[in-house]
Amino acid sequence: MSDKGPSSFRRKFNRYIALTTAVVGTLVIMSSFLLSENPLAWYAAVIIGLEVVLIGSWYASNPILTSERRNPGLRHEVDRFMDLVRRLNRVAAASKPAEELQQLRAAMLESVERMVEVAVEERNPPATAA
Repeated sequence: MSDKGPSSFRRKFNRYIALTTAVVGTLVIMSSFLLSENPLAWYAAVIIGLEVVLIGSWYASNPILTSERRNPGLRHEVDRFMDLVRRLNRVAAASKPAEELQQLRAAMLESVERMVEVAVEERNPPATAA
């Protein structure tokens, strides 16, 4: 079950930007053919319409522009956990000794505990002294 809290304007904007720019770009291109007899206007409209579509797809696909990370500490800990999962896969595939698997298991359990601690800390930031 996912948390269906109120969505921010930025999240809604990012969700629909690619679709909106694709529709606007297509309308610019098609309207030039319907409303004008001038081939130069057609070329200009095609270039402008394609630029609109291209800018929208770049914006929608760029993780730097669309990122809404609110818990960077938690994200960092999850990344470390994923590294442990990759190590676990390599150890299991190489048929390494059981003690190495147990060490990885212990490290993964510690990582899960740190994830919970970091999430609680970031949800309840310490009060600043005035």
